[in-house]
This record gives sequence, structure tokens and C-alpha cells, in this order.
Amino acid sequence: MRYFFLLFFIGLVASAVSQSIETVIQKGHELAVLSVAISPDSNYVATGSRDKSAKLWELSSGREVRSFLGHQASVNNLEFSKDGKYLITANGDGTAKIWEVKTGKEMSTVKPDEERITDVAFDPNGKFFITVGFGQKARAWDLTTKKLVKEFDADGYAGSGGLIHVAVSPSGEWLAVGEDGFTVNVYRTSNWQKAWTFNQSELHSSCGGCYSDVNFTPDSKYLLKASNNDEVAKYDLTTGKKVLTYQKKSSDLRSAVYSRDGKRMALCGEKMVTIFDAVKGDSLRTIIPDIKAELNQASFTADGKRLLIACDNNIVLMYDVATGKKVGELSGFLNQRDKGGLSYDPNSYWDSYIAKYIRYKNNLLLSPDSKTLLKGKFGNKLKRWDIASGKTAMEYVGHEKAALCYQYSRDGKKLLTGGGDGKIILWNAEKGDTLLTIKSYDDPIFDIHFSSDESQIISSSWDGTLKIHSAVNGRRLHYFKLAEGSAYQSLFSRNDLYVFTATLKEGTDRLQMREVDTQKIIRTFEGHTDVISSLQLSKDGKRLLTASWDGSVRSWDIATGLTEKKLTAHQGAVHAAIYNLAETNIFSAGADRVIRKWNVADSKVTQTFQGHQAEVTSLQLTADEKMLISHSLDGVTKFWDLASGKEFFEHIHFGEKDWMVKNPSGYFNGTEKARQYIHFVDGLKTYSVDQFFTDFNRPDLLLKIFQTRGGDDGSMGIQGKLQKSPPPTIKVAAMQSSELGYADVFIKIIDNGAGVEQLKLFHNGKSVTLDPSGKNLPNGKGQSTTYRQKVILVGGTNVFSAIANNKDRIESDPNSVELFSEQTGRTSTCYLLAVGINQYKNPRMVLNYAKPDAESFEKVVDEKGTQLYKNMEVHTLYDEQASRSAILSKLDELAAKIRPDDVFIFYYAGHGSMVDDRFFFIPSESLRLYDVSSLQREAIEGSLIQEKFKNIQALKQLIVMDACQSGGSVELLATRGAAEEKAIAQLSRSASIHVMASAGSDQFATEFAELGHGLFTYLLIKGLQGEADGAPKDGKVTIYELKSYLDDQVPEWTRKLKGKPQYPYTFSRGQDFPVVIGN
Repeated sequence: MRYFFLLFFIGLVASAVSQSIETVIQKGHELAVLSVAISPDSNYVATGSRDKSAKLWELSSGREVRSFLGHQASVNNLEFSKDGKYLITANGDGTAKIWEVKTGKEMSTVKPDEERITDVAFDPNGKFFITVGFGQKARAWDLTTKKLVKEFDADGYAGSGGLIHVAVSPSGEWLAVGEDGFTVNVYRTSNWQKAWTFNQSELHSSCGGCYSDVNFTPDSKYLLKASNNDEVAKYDLTTGKKVLTYQKKSSDLRSAVYSRDGKRMALCGEKMVTIFDAVKGDSLRTIIPDIKAELNQASFTADGKRLLIACDNNIVLMYDVATGKKVGELSGFLNQRDKGGLSYDPNSYWDSYIAKYIRYKNNLLLSPDSKTLLKGKFGNKLKRWDIASGKTAMEYVGHEKAALCYQYSRDGKKLLTGGGDGKIILWNAEKGDTLLTIKSYDDPIFDIHFSSDESQIISSSWDGTLKIHSAVNGRRLHYFKLAEGSAYQSLFSRNDLYVFTATLKEGTDRLQMREVDTQKIIRTFEGHTDVISSLQLSKDGKRLLTASWDGSVRSWDIATGLTEKKLTAHQGAVHAAIYNLAETNIFSAGADRVIRKWNVADSKVTQTFQGHQAEVTSLQLTADEKMLISHSLDGVTKFWDLASGKEFFEHIHFGEKDWMVKNPSGYFNGTEKARQYIHFVDGLKTYSVDQFFTDFNRPDLLLKIFQTRGGDDGSMGIQGKLQKSPPPTIKVAAMQSSELGYADVFIKIIDNGAGVEQLKLFHNGKSVTLDPSGKNLPNGKGQSTTYRQKVILVGGTNVFSAIANNKDRIESDPNSVELFSEQTGRTSTCYLLAVGINQYKNPRMVLNYAKPDAESFEKVVDEKGTQLYKNMEVHTLYDEQASRSAILSKLDELAAKIRPDDVFIFYYAGHGSMVDDRFFFIPSESLRLYDVSSLQREAIEGSLIQEKFKNIQALKQLIVMDACQSGGSVELLATRGAAEEKAIAQLSRSASIHVMASAGSDQFATEFAELGHGLFTYLLIKGLQGEADGAPKDGKVTIYELKSYLDDQVPEWTRKLKGKPQYPYTFSRGQDFPVVIGN
């Protein structure tokens, strides 16, 4: 959540662009967050996780800035240096690493002999740093040379569940080591002599598992000692005496910390955080997060107003200290994605093993014609998408839980899938219809393949069995019970007489060859020491290529069972290994995120491909072997030109519905929600994707870039744009006006060197028409002006936000402020304008269902809306009534009387036209769809309509467009479609309204007689009648519920009726609100 302050005169300097712009995906942590630290200036937050990573976040925006990757186990603790330039991390792999915060670069590593390092601390004076772990030692290291300076005994028991902790006082004078047995030792750093030992207890004479956390007061005069199952107390470092007891016994202790002003202390337990008056010792507030997960650590922001809590649910929660209310969280799409019914908790002891194995079932399939990609785990669907545009070509709906494994038939006409629901499904790959369903297992299926003649199916499951079924009728032909545990990988031999199995049970042979009829192991392959993650047979069937979590890739002689090649350059697990067509090269990738190309003849690495920010799980080569495609755990698919070795294209998927394609220069296309999960980072400065929407949202250009493998088109990328044209900076403040019911909104605009061309103000997400008389924009680097606008308040929360463009059309980051109004206001009215045109002046343009669609929409909103709104005012323009002048006049008429707390709904059914990247609504008198001069006279351009919508004051607006285009070749329509989608998105962004539109370009021009409507409006009406009412099922249909319903239902219905899924355009700007009361 963004936090806003009533501040104007803050010094802001635009940082120079000195390094490559990074594209950062708002992923969040994939496993439990164990630690949280706040930078000295409180602008940034660092988090450490069980997923082996540390992350940096921008506190004001909640954006993920970067990941610090390189550890091989949990990041147990971390700390910023005093100047905020460096971060130190303590890891379960036995290392401590120091990172440069601005770049994410690993600066140094120390590896003591500890089993694992549990805590680290910087000396505030920059002379040393401290590490401690379960090696029974705390160590001081010279910060410059990284040489060991001193070591101390530090008692800790790894099985206690607690950690050994260290802290250096703000003055640098003291070192405290919190140990087991409720003991804390304090040392003077000047001579490393022990000054105090605090281990008195009124509850225990000795205590294993009574680990202690330590923290100093800001003045370095006192020490906080918090021991699990014992007291939480404050000690005077001058006398060594206890001066205050906060709590006599703390159960399930996780952390204890003072605020930086020394006024508050937060005691974090497994389920709650208690905030104390640090001076008096009084308990002030208890925060009990409404989550099922355990808490791990708490930390105050620099001003002491917010508390951040690291949690086992993979999220950092933010609370207001004064009110105890949650005000935000640090999270990403990984924390919100649909897991397809696979609810195994990786943080649970009982689920952790199967969750780990399922996590890496993340394969990507390239169609035999190299035109589409396919993957499971889109909820319980599989999705096939176009390789050039990134748009979905087909969805496969049939599994009750996520599909984990899949294979095409050789001709690409059939698709075989195995799911987490234990089902095997054979599909018509082109149409998405199921040909055969086999409910064979109760547990997830790990692997599935056709036999060589594609008459049989081999599959293996978590339940420790392997089965062979007929691909014709689904009958089970063979059943194997595997003593060696579940087969993570299974594969037929070339002659189908044998099967290869890679099993999971530790202490057994990992790789076996079995005879099908007797089910006996006839050969084992000795060498791999961990999970085997991939199997591939050579073309002649004489060699087997394997990749393993033990970090190696091996080639085996099947006849002898002996290793022919062993490739060992990877750091950590290898998840994928494939041959090229001639089998002269091997490509491999895994946990270290580096793709390696090997020469088979001499086992040497000949090329590397670097760019992934998560573990790489899948590799594919196109049929012409000119392009390598790689896929990683974070949903990123990268495309590499093999001739140059460069990445030239990227697809990013965020779950079932949301995706983005982009190139390294920053040109992009994708869904609206996907843009919220991606941003650009320059050092520590973040930029939202939408700041570059006008010039860089280029679906047309991306198609050309893909076709030329990223060849130079002469366009300036985002890096160049920012160097030349930094965006302006905006600050917003608001206060109640002296005039009742109004607010005075102040916007400070700072020119950062590229001028300021346009200022926009939004009220609860809706664009506000600005008074031009007071709009004086700055003109010159460093100059600033303040603009004042009086705005009518609505009852409740009023959010005012603003953005400004520079002269190269790059937007500022939005800045916002909230103002609460207690006025009850008048009763709101819902205004509906429905336009439907069947009869056009040109008889060739006549439509069948536009007018009935508009009439039906008007009827359902009128009927259902009267139950929600006190007043409904309906206006209609049908056929010849819907002229250009009549539509524009009606919008002006409504603008004169609609107030901010009213609702405005505009429905249009008729022709639409896309010409020269401009969208036109086609009134009844229009004669031509694609003649620019005629359109400018007779039609209504989208930019004019959006200005009309801006002038309508209603903060809640919905625009519904069922506009079709007719005629033209498929290629022309495809080009129009890309431009049309951007134009409709721009309409939503510019007017800041909700827009739901059928995809024009003939996608929905087919009108289905059996429905009695155009498909889009048919489903729209069903949704408004109640089918769109989602969770919570409260009888109301809201904007976002309706949007989600259309996004789900339109592709499914078009797949059934037209053989191909097609997608509506749904863009949302502004706040959610109920549209009607459903059934």
C-alpha cells in the first residue's frame, strides 16, 4: 500500500541514469519470510526468506526493487549498514554475504565452520561485522579485509527451534550475544573482553530451548534481553543490573526490538505482537494478525509509526502502531496466484516434501510447428499461447487440479496430460476437446508420456506406482509398485519393451531400467546422488541424458549402464537438459539461473545465457534451432537468439489470466493487471510500467521485433528515454475547504529536466477536469510550481492522486493523499445512456442484434438497479436517433446534472472502426467504416468521447462497448485488433473509467441466432442477472465481479461455439462499486 504524507517541501533530486534499467517482477517470496530489516532512512525494507533469497522493497510504494540471489538455504537474518549502502545476510548454508544495496551485487562472503549462521550484525562505525550460528561460536570479522578478528563461545542448540542472536550497540561500544539457556553475554568491542553475563531466571535453574534475542536502546546505555519461556527485561550496561521487567514469561518468542526513538518496544511471538512503553514497561497494544501462519520477526520504521512483521505465509504485514490496524503488506503475485487446488503448504513439515517436488513440475512445451507454447498450472487449466504475440490461443479445461505433466503427439494434433487430481486426459490439441479421460490415481501424477507408436500411455504418481494404459480405450495394461519410491520421471525405451524410472526414495538406486512384462529391474545406473529431474533418450535409443539436483548432467550408455559424460559446472540443482537435433550439443539449466551450452565431444561449456532471476526449469529449441526458449519458476519465458547469444523477447505469466510480453528495450503489451506486477528499476529508483504506456505499449512493434529476432528498429528504448527525459515529480496534499462539502487539493510539480506538458488529477480513481486558469506548469530543471484545485467531496474516503507527463510523454509516478469526509451527502442517482444501432444509412452496414442488445441491457440494469439506487434515470438512442450530434448532445446534457456521488453507465452496441491507430464510434448516419475523411465528419473519435466522459463528474463510471468491425483480411483484422486493444485501454486510462468491450476485429461479429444476442452482451446480461456474483456472494454484482465473469466466460463460450477462445477487453481505472442487485 502506498503511504501519503501532507508534505510539500521535500528536497527531491532526479538521480542520473548510470546503469542498465532492470525489469523487476513483483513476485514476492515463495516461502516463509524469516526476517525483516528497515534501511536507515526508512525508504527501503529488506526481507530474508526460506526460499533462499533476500529481497529489497520500496516502502512507500510496496514495490519489490530487487532480489539478492546466491544463497543455497534459508536467509535467517539480515541487517543494513549504517549508511544504508550495504546489506549483510545470515544463511542456513553456513555463509554470511555482504551485498551492495543499489546494484544487488555480492561484495564478499565468509564461511565459518557453523552448521548454519543464524544472525549477523554490522558495526555502526564500519570497522567490523559479526556472525553467529550453531557452530558454538560468535565471530568478529574485519569489514575491510574480511579476516577473522575475534571469536567467542556461543551456546546454541539447533534442535531448540530458536536461533542464536547478536547485536552491536548504536555507539559500536558493545556486542551482545543471545544464547541458549536464557543467557546473554555482553562484550566491549574496544578489547573484546566480556563485560556482563545475564542469565538469572526466576523460572528455571537451567533451560534448553530458552534462546534469547537482544537489542540495545538508541543511547546504547541499556540492553533488552528477551528469553523464550522466561522474562523480557531491560538491563543497565553501566551497573549490570536489571532495571525493568516488561514481561515475566514470554512463550513462543520470535523477536524483541526497540523503536529508533527508544519510546516503544515490540515483542513478537508466534501468534501476536505486543507493543510496550519502552521507558515505563506498560503494555500498550497487542496486534493479532488475522492469518493462520506463524509470525517470525517484527521491526519498526524509522519514525516508529509502523511495524513490519515477517510471517510464515510468505508475506510481510504492515501495521499502524497507534491504531493497531493493518495498513499494507509486502507481497507479490506468487502470494496470490491460483494454485489449481494443490494446497500443499511448503512451510508445513507434513507437506514440505510433496510441495517441493510439485514446485519443480514446471515444464514448458513447444508445439511441433514451433508456433505456440503450452504450460499447465494456470489454476486447473492448461494454456497454449502464441509465441509471437503472447496471446492465448487455447485453454484446456478438464482437470480438477493443476496439470503437472504433458506431451504432444508427434503430429501435434493430440495432447496428453497428467494432473494433480490423478487424472490422465487425452485432448484434441487444436479444439481443446477431451478425447479420453482416465481416473487412475488418487495422488498427483508426476510424469506422463506416449509410447513410441503412441498406442500406450506411461504415467507415474506420488503414490509410488507406475501404470501403462491403452491410449485407445484407457484400459490399464500394466501396474508397477515401486519399492524405490515415487517415480519423479518415467519414460518408455525406443522399442517400448522397457521403462526408465527415476525414483525419489533416499538410500536406493535413483535410476532404473525395468522390463515391462515382468516389471523387474534389469539395470541400474549408478552415479546421481539426488533427485533426477529430467530424462531424454537419444534418437537411436542407445543413450540416456539425465539432469539431477546433485548439480550434474550425465549421459549414459544404456547397454552397459555406465556414465559416458558427466557435466558439472552448475551451482546447485539442474532441472533441465536437452540435446540439439544433431546431438552434438547439450543445453542445461537449473537453480543457478545460468543456461549452459555444452559441446558433447569434449564436455566443455561453449556458451552461457544469463538473465533469469529465478530457477530455470524448462528448455526448448525451435525446429530450425535458431532460437532457444527457457522458462523459470517465476513465470518468465525468455527467447534467445542462438547466433548472437542475446535475449530478444520475453513472456511473463502471472496466473490464469494475466500476461505480458516485452523486449529488452522495454516495449511491452499485456493485460492491465499484469502491468501492476512489473516495474522498471534504475539503481534504487522504481518506475511503473504505466509511466511509459503511451510510447512503449506497442503490440504492433513487438510482432516485428519477434520476427526479426530483436533486430535494431531504430527506436529508443526506456534506458535512452530516461537518460534523455526524466519524468517530473509530483507531491499531493489535501485539506477540507472553508466551503462545506469541498476539499482544496494542492499539487506540487517538479520539472526534472524534460519539461512538464500535462497534469492530471484523479478523485477516487476518476479523472477530474482541471481549472485551466490556475495551471501554471514549471519550465526548467529543478523548477517547481504548486497547483490548487477545489473538488467536491463524497461521503467517506476521498483519495486524490495526480500524475504529470514530461514533453516526451513519460509519466511521473502517481502520488496520492486520502481525506475522509463525514458528510452524508444526497442520495445518488444512476444514469444510464444506452445506444444501439441496427439500421445504418449504408444498408451494407446493417446489424441484427445491436439494438436488441442495447434494449436488453437497459432493461436488466433498470430492473436490477432500482433495488440498489434510490433513483434510476434511463436515456436511450436507437437506430436513426443515434446520430453523431444526438450522442454528443446527450452526453453534454448529462454532464450538466450528474454529480460526483452519482453513477454513470454508458452502453454502446453498433459498429466501431480502427483507422490509423484511432478508434471511432460509428453513428447511424456514417457511410464508410475506414475512410478517414468520412469518419472525421460523421463518426465520433475515441479521444472526443473520453473528453466527454471526463466532463461527467460521477466518480463511478462504467462504459460497455459491443462494437464490431466488418470486412478485411484476417491479417488486417489482426493488426487492427492490436491497435484497437491499446486504444480502448487508453480510453480507460485517460478518462479513468471502467471499460468492458467485446474484441472488435470480427472476433464477436458472428451473432449467434440461438442466443438471440451478440455473444458478449448475452454473457454480460447473464452476469448482471446474478451469475457474476462471486465471493462474497452477497447478492450484488460489482464491477470487478462482472469483469472477472466476462474474462472467464467469454473465452470458454467462444471456444465451444467457434472452436477458438477469444477474449474481451476489460480495463479498470477507479474504485470498485456494485452495478446491480443480482437474483
